[in-house]
Amino acid sequence: MGLNIGRLLYGIRTKYEMNVKDICRGICSPSSYCMYENGEIVPDILLVNMFLDRMGFGILGLTAYISEKEVVYFKWKESTRACIRNENYKKLGMLLERIPTGNVSLNKKIREQYAWFIKGIVAEKDTADLKKATECYEKALECTCGFLIKSQKIEGTFSVREIHIYAIYLNLLCKVNPKEKEEVISRFYQLMQYVNVHYVEEQQKVKIYPLLVCLWGNLVIEGKDTEGSFEIFEKTLELLRKQKSLYCLLEIMRLHILAGLKEKWDMSKEQEDIRILQSFFEEFGCGSRIHIYEPQTEEIMTEFVGHYLTTERKKINYTQEKLSEGICSVESYSRIENGRKPSRKNYKALTEKIGVENRYYVELLNTGKIEALLLRREISRILFSEKSMDKVQESLEKLMEILGEDECAQNKQYLKFIEICIEKEYSHMSEEICCEEYRKVLAYSMNENLIGEKKHIYTKVEINLINHISVCLAKSGKKEQAMRLIRAFLEDTDQMKEDKYHETKLAKLNYGRWLSDSGEYSKADSIFMDGAKQIMERDRAELLDQYIGEIAYNKYLMNGSEKNEQIKRYSLYALVLSKLFGTDRIYKNSFNFFEKIKDE
Repeated sequence: MGLNIGRLLYGIRTKYEMNVKDICRGICSPSSYCMYENGEIVPDILLVNMFLDRMGFGILGLTAYISEKEVVYFKWKESTRACIRNENYKKLGMLLERIPTGNVSLNKKIREQYAWFIKGIVAEKDTADLKKATECYEKALECTCGFLIKSQKIEGTFSVREIHIYAIYLNLLCKVNPKEKEEVISRFYQLMQYVNVHYVEEQQKVKIYPLLVCLWGNLVIEGKDTEGSFEIFEKTLELLRKQKSLYCLLEIMRLHILAGLKEKWDMSKEQEDIRILQSFFEEFGCGSRIHIYEPQTEEIMTEFVGHYLTTERKKINYTQEKLSEGICSVESYSRIENGRKPSRKNYKALTEKIGVENRYYVELLNTGKIEALLLRREISRILFSEKSMDKVQESLEKLMEILGEDECAQNKQYLKFIEICIEKEYSHMSEEICCEEYRKVLAYSMNENLIGEKKHIYTKVEINLINHISVCLAKSGKKEQAMRLIRAFLEDTDQMKEDKYHETKLAKLNYGRWLSDSGEYSKADSIFMDGAKQIMERDRAELLDQYIGEIAYNKYLMNGSEKNEQIKRYSLYALVLSKLFGTDRIYKNSFNFFEKIKDE
């Protein structure tokens, strides 16, 4: 279940013909990077994140097993992000004084860069010391890419995080010295062009491009010459729609409207949409302003190394004594399962003994072959977006050919899952038979009876399978069973409080629907509201229109006349969101419901 991370890095770098020196510049030596690619050294999670980020490539559902000390650092980092999002700069300053120490296994330069970035935000927003803030941002950039400030051209490879810090720096520079405005505008435009050219994937581009367009657009829109800006704003909106992203959405819409009005376009529909969305964002506590200082959420999911070893040990029915024999004392091994990071030698020996790899794996399809991962994405896109499935079987066969016999065996759960999805579509398999088939595939990796026992760490394949099993149960008339299954699953994931479980959004949506159908309207409302806010916190829009639509419909079923205006408001939110991000079917449903209740 492991991944040779070096193989993945090599595959991406060679496919897109990237230079080793550019990828590791300011972070590590080329010789060290080559050792990572060759598998001689396993890079830490911050390095892997930076390497993939600089390559302009998405994280591909990567999960890393980390030690308890590393977990402490990432939790601290997430706390700082929450402070920035909530504009709680006093608390952010206090967190700066409590930076976790002892993370020697995490890249020092990258940690220092983030610390300087936070210091800059505190100086700028809390104490209004703009000179100090500028110095802090400069020091942050100097940690890994100081040459950005001095160079006339934007050349090399840069991560989303580095470009983000540089954009904040440029924005502040313009405030401190308005004479720099034209130079800053030019620099922002260069960054926009860089991201367009060098970021291979749109899902990576959408993490930073909208922010650059916002900062550039706010400077440009003030001037007389706005030629070409309308098209840029329009294309950025299309990028957000395609990637189902809320990142800077309202600000891009506002700039799009202003540019359109300057060019004498009729923007009345757009003005109505933004008015509705501003109300929606305010009501859900997200505000209408863009969070330009807020870092993107961590894309690599993390789990305790102790959880990993415990889970894998139990799968093969090994006791702690049996697994540790000949490697380390039982007491030492017990401490590892409780969070202590093992030595590299012991870790390698332990993982080899239970037949698993160490450190990293890719969710859904675990492989280092980049072509296979790209095909997996294409299959998911077709399978779960209500598109024609004519090409899915062909893509699956091609995928299996690329993987080869050994990797097909390692990924049999995912491959069989897709096969059943295809078969269900074409052979009209009954819900009962389909449910049993999904259950057989789930049994490859876990006992269904463990769901709700708070003992299992779920993979994305398992999450998808549990969702499909529950839906089959509900459609075959066994809704109570479906609800018990999802309730137990959600209790597990809520207990674990892991970021990776934002993937449970579909399970929550279905569970809320079934609660509503059963007349448990208050519980359903709580589930829908919680799920919607969870999605928005990640600046995502997948299923958001459905969540809001279900809130409106659930309130309608409660049949409270005092809620009439609230129902209309929520149904209008759902209608606009589905127009932006939903499928034709969902938009039609939202439209029909709004038409039904608008005159009541």
